[in-house]
Amino acid sequence: MSQINNTREKLLDAAFLEVYVNGYHGASISSILKKANVPKGSLYHFFNSKKELILAVIDERIYPKMSNFFDFKRYKNEDIFEALERIFQKMTQNEPLLTYGCPLHRLLVEMAPLDREFDKVLIEKFNIFSKNFSNMLQTAINNKELKNFDTYKTARFFITSIWGEISMPPSLSKKEDFVIHTKNLLQFLKQYQV
Repeated sequence: MSQINNTREKLLDAAFLEVYVNGYHGASISSILKKANVPKGSLYHFFNSKKELILAVIDERIYPKMSNFFDFKRYKNEDIFEALERIFQKMTQNEPLLTYGCPLHRLLVEMAPLDREFDKVLIEKFNIFSKNFSNMLQTAINNKELKNFDTYKTARFFITSIWGEISMPPSLSKKEDFVIHTKNLLQFLKQYQV
């Protein structure tokens, strides 16, 4: 990796951590530069503004991490419930997300009402997760595992419910509570089981 690309990557990593901990408004450019160990001019070589940097962080750091968390893929021989149990089990292994919440959700709450560009980008990412999960549910309906229902609304319900559970303050966010929450979500889905 070239020095230029390495500097950009360090800026993105430092900005991700800064925004994750402090939110957009609390994120400090000087703190990002210090964590990345790069001079101020380097930041403006790659990004015209703090906003442009954080939008890049959403695309290049937050979205990939959350795509890995909301990995709604099914293996060939799994039924829908086995797939979701595996996915939820994988989610419980992500200690930072269970402890500190979803960075995408946090930015959505903070920035979507204030900035149209953030609103558009963040909603687009949320809709991708909802669509992926909706497609997984629709496949289960097509395979006669589940009765017919509105898969998109149900997918939205699952994702916002998970976001709500993991976005509790660290003092209220425990792995055991998340496990119980996901079991309740599976129980909810079982009402549609064929």
